[in-house]
Amino acid sequence: MSDAFQTHLLAEEKHSGRVWSLIILLALLGPMIAVSIVPSPAGHWAAVLLGVVAIGIFAMAWSGFQYRFLRQGVEVRMVGFRLRSIPKQSIVSYSIEPWALIRGYGIRGIGSTRAYVWCNQVVHIKTSNGDIFLGHNDPARIVRDLDMVTGSRSAPVEKGQAPSLHAEN
Repeated sequence: MSDAFQTHLLAEEKHSGRVWSLIILLALLGPMIAVSIVPSPAGHWAAVLLGVVAIGIFAMAWSGFQYRFLRQGVEVRMVGFRLRSIPKQSIVSYSIEPWALIRGYGIRGIGSTRAYVWCNQVVHIKTSNGDIFLGHNDPARIVRDLDMVTGSRSAPVEKGQAPSLHAEN
């Protein structure tokens, strides 16, 4: 990386779903074996296609989401591709919240709401364009990194309490 780019990078965090990647791989293993047993060329092509899809899904979940905290905002990436950019000036507030399994894992969202989650804790970022949820096993680190981006300081948190933070623009 160039020195100019390094000066813009404040922090970088990863949030992977390694357990989920193994579960997904195991779930696809049965159908793959069943399709490969079929004694026809179409069955073999289906097994190859299913295998390619399984490897792709496994790689995405294993590598997880990469959050890059820059002076100008936040980037969400997966396997090297930028999924989302959050400009610093659009961040209104952020707080740590629980995430229920029923809401799902992976990339989620409809309309102006997006979630990048592999666990049960998220940082809910309210922006002028909608809501974004960033999952992480240690959401306080995400809050600390967001504080660096926005220039705000979070209040000290008592043990066992989740902070509610607001960015000051």
